[in-house]
Amino acid sequence: MKILPTIGPATQKIKDLKFLFKYCSIARINTSHNSIAWHKKTISLIKKINPKIDILVDIPGIKPRTNNIKNVVLKKNEIVNFVYKSKKSKKSKRKFIELTRKLPKKQGRVNKFFSLDDGKILFKLIKFDKTFITGKALTECVIKPKKGLNIPYSVYDNNAQKKIYIKYLNKLKNSKFNAVGLSFVQNKDLIIYLKKKFPKILIVSKIENSEGLKNSKDICKFSDAIMIDRGDLSAEIGDNNLYDAILKISELTKKNGKPLIMATENLET
Repeated sequence: MKILPTIGPATQKIKDLKFLFKYCSIARINTSHNSIAWHKKTISLIKKINPKIDILVDIPGIKPRTNNIKNVVLKKNEIVNFVYKSKKSKKSKRKFIELTRKLPKKQGRVNKFFSLDDGKILFKLIKFDKTFITGKALTECVIKPKKGLNIPYSVYDNNAQKKIYIKYLNKLKNSKFNAVGLSFVQNKDLIIYLKKKFPKILIVSKIENSEGLKNSKDICKFSDAIMIDRGDLSAEIGDNNLYDAILKISELTKKNGKPLIMATENLET
C-alpha cells in the first residue's frame, strides 16, 4: 500500500513537502480548490524539490456546486430552491441558492432524497426540473459555498464533461504532471477520447455514480487507474449499496491489473 497525499495550502511549504516526499512518490493536486495559477506554482515547486515525484491533477468535473457567497442557514423542514441561471421570483418566499453548473438529467426513476456535501446534508425531494431542484431540509443545517450537490440515479452530460476536462488540461498543459483524475466517469468513451488526445498522460477514472457503477467493467478496462471516493459514491447510490459497490470496483480493478486509489473517507465509518 502507498500513501497519496493531497497538497493544499496547509502543506504547500517547502519543509512540509520535503517531509511528505520522504514517505511517498506521488502527490495529488485538487483543482476544485484554489486558482489555476496556484496549481501551476505548486506543481513547479514540487518538481523543483523532487523531480522524481509523480503528480496527479484531479479535475472537478461537472457536478453542480452551491454558488452562494455567504453561508446560508436552513431550519429543519425549511424548503429551498437550488437553481442554475434563473432569477428568483418576487412572489417566492423560499430560500434561493444558485448553482455553478447545470443539473444532471433524470434517469427514469428519481430518488425521494438528494444531498449536499457528500451526503452530509439531506433534503426530501419536492420537485426536480431542468433548471432547478426543490427540497425540504431534513435537519437544521448551514450551507457553505462550493458544496457539491448529489442527485441519486441521475446522468451527467458526457459532452459537457469533455469540455470541462479539455479546458483544465489546456490551462495546465505547460505544467509537469503525470496523471489526471477524472470525476464522475460514466463510460469508456471519454477515457478513449482523452487517451488519444493526451497520450502521455495517465487516466485515473473516478467511479462516483450509478451510471459509472453500471459501466465499471469497461471503465476499469480502459483506465490506467481507478479512484474510489466514498463521499460522492455513497451520496449517489446510497450508504446501503456502498460496501458492495466498493467490492465490485476493487475486484474489477485488480482483475485488469490496474492500481486502485482509495480516498480516506472510507476510514471514517
